[in-house]
Amino acid sequence: MAISKKRAPKGDSIERLMNQVYTDINEIINSVNQSESSKERESYSGKSGDLRLAKLSNGTYEIQGKTDEGWVSATMTFKEKEN
Repeated sequence: MAISKKRAPKGDSIERLMNQVYTDINEIINSVNQSESSKERESYSGKSGDLRLAKLSNGTYEIQGKTDEGWVSATMTFKEKEN
């Protein structure tokens, strides 16, 4: 999976540049905030590199990442509260 990098467009107006910045920021937000963790997730949605937190039917959580081959996950455990 290649890492994409952005470059500043040349010769564009400040308004166009700012619109592009916000478009890019919103794309990042959408990649990590696809839905509430307890809602049903579509296994086909997303693009490689996206992350999401998923609540499973048994009440546990896992963090999931989208790869070119599909979604992968790592189970998470609750950390005890520190006093």
